Amino acid sequence: MFKKIGNWYRAQSDTTKALIWLGIICLIGIAFRWNAIIEGVTKGFNFYSGK
Repeated sequence: MFKKIGNWYRAQSDTTKALIWLGIICLIGIAFRWNAIIEGVTKGFNFYSGK
């Protein structure tokens, strides 16, 4: 399975490889800041619902 993923990754262009890495970094950042993100979303919904 990893060999298949590795072959697929090597076949991608440099731009696609960079976007894959950026996506992984963004997902890790979201995972670390999940509580702050949810708190901000909740504040936003509460603001627009008049609470």
